[in-house]
Amino acid sequence: MNTRIVLAKRPVGWVDESCFAIEPCPEPTCGAEDVLLEAIYLSTDPYLRGRMNAGPSYAPGFSVGQAIVSRVVARVIGSNNARFQVGDVVWGFLDWALRSVARRGEGLHKIDPSLGRISHAVSVLGMPGLTAWVGAIELGQPVPGDTFYVSSAAGAVGQLAGQFARRAGARVVGSAGSGDKVDYVLQRCGFDAAFNYKTIGLDDALRQHCPNGIDVYFDNVGGATLEAALRHANVAARFPVCGMISSYNEVGDTGIKGLQAVLSKRITMTGFIIYDHVHKLAAYQARVAPWLRSGELVFHEDIVQGIANAPAALIGMMKGEAIGKRLVQVAAE
Repeated sequence: MNTRIVLAKRPVGWVDESCFAIEPCPEPTCGAEDVLLEAIYLSTDPYLRGRMNAGPSYAPGFSVGQAIVSRVVARVIGSNNARFQVGDVVWGFLDWALRSVARRGEGLHKIDPSLGRISHAVSVLGMPGLTAWVGAIELGQPVPGDTFYVSSAAGAVGQLAGQFARRAGARVVGSAGSGDKVDYVLQRCGFDAAFNYKTIGLDDALRQHCPNGIDVYFDNVGGATLEAALRHANVAARFPVCGMISSYNEVGDTGIKGLQAVLSKRITMTGFIIYDHVHKLAAYQARVAPWLRSGELVFHEDIVQGIANAPAALIGMMKGEAIGKRLVQVAAE
């Protein structure tokens, strides 16, 4: 019997496991031009929290009773489509289900295994990696001598943003929520400095680790961290805004204090959504895959086993449990 995970109810405040239901579902049928798929890896992503709400977001919301959909790495197990053969490995936006069907093969992308692990297609060589590149390099524009600060530094995007900025010659500082995460970005990712924001005040930490101010702040969290970065920003600083995970589970909008610094310091603050940049993915992969193979670029995946554990994996990721990209493996490679 096939199995899927659906949105059982809309969360109010923090999402919990009661918001999901794990249920049996019919086996998908493969019609003309369709592709039958077996899921291998499900991607957990912060933006999924916004899709659980009833209001508008940049991605369509889930209906109650609808399967959760995210990026999925899958194997073709049946095909009536000349573009896909049984045994091909692909990624696409698919249901959280053991097996699903892509009508007419729409939205599927073949994975080139020569680039690296197949899971990398939804992590370091996929949208998280491209997000880090666009935000850090294209919008942040770090140059030698800059101080580059990134929050959620040990996350799927943050660990890469910092490494890309360091390759560009910037001094890189990261903040994370545990000692293990701080050690990871210092020892494995080569950050110049890092701190645990749970054990030191943000202003004290930024005075200590960014004594010459902040030239680029890569924002993954919003909230108090963004407010502190505004206070410590230099004139003409660049703030690529990737996410605001600190507020995704809040009821209401508490706002951001200190935005007058955007004017007084002539800060460029740019929010961006990676779906506006997907046409750059192939060029990004060609650039970055050799760095990954050579070990010049480090990336960690946190893999949880079993579809039944997907809701807890998503919630735990949002609470900061994981280092790097959290995936749920539901079938063998």
